[in-house]
Amino acid sequence: RADAEYRVRALQGLHGPAATSGIAIPLVREADLDADPPWVAFDALPGEPIPALGLDDPRFPGIARAMGDLLAAFRTLPTAGLDLDDRWADPLRLAAHAADWTVGVPAARAVAEQIPALFSGRSAVLAHGDFSPVNVLTDGTSLTGLLDFESVRLADPLFDVAWWSWSVNFGPPGVLAAAWPGFLEAAGIDADDPDLEARLHALQVLRMCELLAGDSLDG
Repeated sequence: RADAEYRVRALQGLHGPAATSGIAIPLVREADLDADPPWVAFDALPGEPIPALGLDDPRFPGIARAMGDLLAAFRTLPTAGLDLDDRWADPLRLAAHAADWTVGVPAARAVAEQIPALFSGRSAVLAHGDFSPVNVLTDGTSLTGLLDFESVRLADPLFDVAWWSWSVNFGPPGVLAAAWPGFLEAAGIDADDPDLEARLHALQVLRMCELLAGDSLDG
C-alpha cells in the first residue's frame, strides 16, 4: 500500500504541470488503496512502448533525441508538496545507504565510496527513476506518453541519463553509440565533462544495488 500511495501521489501531483509542459502521463481515474491488493485505474495513452518499434529501427536515433528533450522538460516540473524520496539528492546520505546495499560486494563498495567526490555540490532535480524506452510510448513519429512512476524521486541530473544508457545498451550492437550523442545534447548534458563516464557508471552500479537490496522509497 505504501508503494501504491507513493505512486498515486506522484502521478496526481505531476499530471497538471506535465500537461502544461506537453508531457503526457497517465491520469488517475479511480483508486482503492485499501483493497487487497490496492488498485489504480488510469486513462490509456496512445502509442506503443518504443521497443515495439525496435531499437534497431532507423527512426530510433531521432526518437532518442526526442527522449532527451522529454527528459530535459520532465526534470523541470515543480515538486513542491509531493514529498518525494530524496536520498539520491544528497551524496552523503546516498553514500550511507549505498554502504548497506553493497555489503559483501567489494567492487560495488568501492564505487559507493566515490559518491561524495563525484556528486558533492551538484543540484538535484526531479528524476523519473526508470527512464528507459520501455516506459515511453511512441506512434512511430513522436512521443505520446511517459509511464511507470513508482520510482520517481529527487536525484542528480544524471540519474535518468545513466539508467537510459544502461537499458539501451542491452539493445542490438551499435544502437547506443548511434543514439547517445543526440540524446545527450537534447537532454542538456555536457558530453565533454571529464567526470561523465565515472558518474554514469557509479549511478548505474548503485541503482542496481538498490534494486537488488529491495530498498523501498521512503518519500
